Amino acid sequence: MKRTASIFLTLTLILISTSLFSQVKFFSDFECGRLGKAELTDSSNIFRPNLEYLITSAKDPDNPVDTLLEPSSRWFYFLMTGVKGRTITMKFIDTDPWAPFYSYDNKEWIRFDPKTEMVARFTAKKKYDRDSVWVAYCIPYTNAHLEEMMDEWQYRDGVKIYSIGKSYQGRDMKMLTITNHMIPDKGKKRIYIHGRVHPSETPTSWCLEGLIEELISSTPYARSLRDNAVFYILPFSNPDGVALGHSRCDAIGVNMEINYDRPDSLTRPEVKNIKNFVNTTTYGGNYLDMFLNFHSQIAHHMTYWVHTEESTSPLYFKKEQTFTSLTIADNPLFASDMLSFSNMAPRYIEGYFWNNAKENTLALTHETPYSYYNRDKDGEVVTIGNLKWMGKKTLWAVSDFLGISNAERIVVEPHKGSHCQKAEDLDHIYTGECYYIAEKDGARVSYKHKNLPAGTYGIYRWMVGEKHLANPEGENCWEKFATYTQDSEGTFNFAIQLNEGQKAASVLLIKED
Repeated sequence: MKRTASIFLTLTLILISTSLFSQVKFFSDFECGRLGKAELTDSSNIFRPNLEYLITSAKDPDNPVDTLLEPSSRWFYFLMTGVKGRTITMKFIDTDPWAPFYSYDNKEWIRFDPKTEMVARFTAKKKYDRDSVWVAYCIPYTNAHLEEMMDEWQYRDGVKIYSIGKSYQGRDMKMLTITNHMIPDKGKKRIYIHGRVHPSETPTSWCLEGLIEELISSTPYARSLRDNAVFYILPFSNPDGVALGHSRCDAIGVNMEINYDRPDSLTRPEVKNIKNFVNTTTYGGNYLDMFLNFHSQIAHHMTYWVHTEESTSPLYFKKEQTFTSLTIADNPLFASDMLSFSNMAPRYIEGYFWNNAKENTLALTHETPYSYYNRDKDGEVVTIGNLKWMGKKTLWAVSDFLGISNAERIVVEPHKGSHCQKAEDLDHIYTGECYYIAEKDGARVSYKHKNLPAGTYGIYRWMVGEKHLANPEGENCWEKFATYTQDSEGTFNFAIQLNEGQKAASVLLIKED
């Protein structure tokens, strides 16, 4: 009788244990989902509360065009079930997450705590409160999410959405054209931006979303930009790769980032669509003013890939340095020594622009990190919020660099100098056409701008510095100089007094009320 009771008790405990700790299962059969395999390090008891898994990330398909290029396996995104109350350790193989993300509803994402839950390199350990949890290398940004945003954006002022062609698998490559369509495009600055060539680089999509949201907002600044510029924005250059959960390639394994100098037979449909858009938009020498190629990188910092002077020209290099300095200026997320440099090459889209437009189109790759900024692991970590802010900051740099007329960030070039030498060179970084150098103490540089709206403005002067690979402190940046009140709309007249040898370039008026 005692033996029977003991057996009954044992069976009861097993049933209770099994119900409390059901077998953990893994799934990745959804959009952007990606998983190679999940292997228990010890499979002797799959129902115990603490389990350890080796999570192998799936490789991209072999590249049929660049056959020597090793397939990437960075991206993973999967669902685990049967984990409530369990502590799960995951060691990630063939990938490199600093601190990945998890979600209980596939909507709100939380980063594994890098200090308490990342217990070793590429290893996460956590006890879960619910039965199902999604895990991803970084916060996903899917085709479905983009469609939701497009459905919202299409009703905003100045937005037109259309397809520039089909992907290899038949998905539309949707372009946003953002401008005031009631004003003719002639004379407007024109900027083309695209993102997600590499599907795993989801931070760049959140950054680009922030830029778009700023541009289509109802602020006087945004309305002015739409009046005076045309923005062409292709959020997904590689919709197939995004949908399939690839890391760096399209549907069949091609890295489209380096597909721009291939013969027609090896050029991917998506690249052909982009080339056709650029060629049509720039027909007759009507060049774009700027192209930005939005990416994300494993390095723990923001960067631009600046093309060397030797592979471009002194003028082009100076333009690159000016624009990147404007992005870095007053930006806690982007240190001045974080730029990257490479030679211009025809296999990249920047090389395609250089070969066809030379100095007329400034083309740069913009990189956001996955982890944290400025190589400071104890500093600010990457979030959707600061990625979106970075998108807005990039838009401000675009408008400052191109001098796009607007209501709230107004770049005013020098009007004339007294006891100054006018300078136009390629050895210094400055906005506008020229700057002035004081020939003696008491020299003056004056500024004039018509039809300045009433209000209070901060006046920031550009601190002219030499063209360096990294800007010294206090050079090649905006520095607040004064506060100015315009009582009623009218002409802005202002002057800066200089000591001998000091320099003065453009000033920036930023609306403060």
